[in-house]
Amino acid sequence: MHTRQDFWLRLLHAALALFTSFQLLSPLWMSDPGSQWLFPWHRLLGALTALLVLLFWLHGYAMQSTGRLFPWGTTGRQQVQADLAGLLRGRLPAVETAGGLSALVHGLGLLAISGSAITGMMMFAMIPPGHVGPPADGLAFTRWTLLHKSCSQLLWWYCAGHVAMALLQQWRGQRVLQIFRLSQHSD
Repeated sequence: MHTRQDFWLRLLHAALALFTSFQLLSPLWMSDPGSQWLFPWHRLLGALTALLVLLFWLHGYAMQSTGRLFPWGTTGRQQVQADLAGLLRGRLPAVETAGGLSALVHGLGLLAISGSAITGMMMFAMIPPGHVGPPADGLAFTRWTLLHKSCSQLLWWYCAGHVAMALLQQWRGQRVLQIFRLSQHSD
């Protein structure tokens, strides 16, 4: 039986996956002048994505689960090492584990999306509402843009690996895609 907390975490994960997908895909179509109508949507949904990222951090803090996302302690490192050794023998880490390699990779993904969110919000703050031209400090804006693009590239790599691993685990019978089931009970 899933708890109420599981439901909200799954809902938050689904919303973050949806918004992040839009944020990663929309710039692919914003490169030509005819598609600039997407830019305000990218800005608005980017701000909402940043809010979701903040909620993820707050949830992790409230549930005291950030320690498993970043296993600095001896026990956490040993679990990551055991998972890596299992991977070398062809065994995927179990989905149900509360830490280890899977949690570490989620933590790295949270850092990548946090970097994208922070740099995006810095750029958002530099462009006055209704402003069409470049911001007053073009050099600073360019620096934030390059940082934003670098974080986004890391996020692309993370998402590709995350989706590939989820599909592999699903294919191997671990039923990881159930995280997107929002019902209160499991099969």
